[in-house]
Amino acid sequence: MRLQSELTAWPPAAPSQTSVHEDRCAADPAAPMKHWVYKAPAIGFVLSGWFDYLTEDRAQLAAPGAVVFGNRGERFHVRHHDANGNKRLVVLMKQATLDGVANDFGLDEPRFRTLVAPPGPKATRIYSWMRGVALGGDVAEDCEIALAQAALRAPAIAERRPSIGAQERTRALTAARYIETHFAEPCGLSTLAATAKASRYQLVRAFTAIIGQSPIQYLINLRVRAAADLLRSSRAPIADIAFDVGFNDISHFYYCFKSALGVTPRRWRLSDEAQQRPRFRPPTAH
Repeated sequence: MRLQSELTAWPPAAPSQTSVHEDRCAADPAAPMKHWVYKAPAIGFVLSGWFDYLTEDRAQLAAPGAVVFGNRGERFHVRHHDANGNKRLVVLMKQATLDGVANDFGLDEPRFRTLVAPPGPKATRIYSWMRGVALGGDVAEDCEIALAQAALRAPAIAERRPSIGAQERTRALTAARYIETHFAEPCGLSTLAATAKASRYQLVRAFTAIIGQSPIQYLINLRVRAAADLLRSSRAPIADIAFDVGFNDISHFYYCFKSALGVTPRRWRLSDEAQQRPRFRPPTAH
């Protein structure tokens, strides 16, 4: 597909250093589609919203929990699936950072090869590194390198064209939206299938084809991300947080959390506390 319309730079200026922010994109079905060009390499974790993410020669669905990638100079636009728009956690990187990481790790070129990483453990791990970059300090430096390496090494994924009809697509999106608003409640496959007006087999097939993982995997990753946010925004006991986001077994929570984010819940919380403590500064000689 050719993007011929007038291009708008995003972000308006390339960052002087790696930056992290939340970005909201409004959806206006009545407005003409706007075309953009990346001024800096960008990695965006989709916090909410459903949209088709399109470049000049590729297109892929981006769902909550997915990661979208953009190379400097790459043209793109989005096509929302509803009027709610989308919200993303975005890391803007300096091209020099990617150049250095690609050179140090012997990668072919300092460009992202994949367009969208679907929801799942790999995307959740990328989210953890993005959150680490946002912390600043020593943690941010390690996370920035890990994030750049993972993003550059992510394999190119062929556009998914699931052989399912509009009805099955609607069922899958209905179930996913139900999960997003009821993840802290019991969300068994039978409940999700009833919500989507489908059999359990029909739902699993359609959901996996469109979103890239099963409904229960999608649910678990959403619960883990919710717990990760609460561990850093509240002082509630870890067990209470696990139960509040929908887990009913603390051992299973610990297993899912570490599998997704690479550290235990306690370690995740402590890494945030360490960055907030005042640092010792040696006296300056006069």
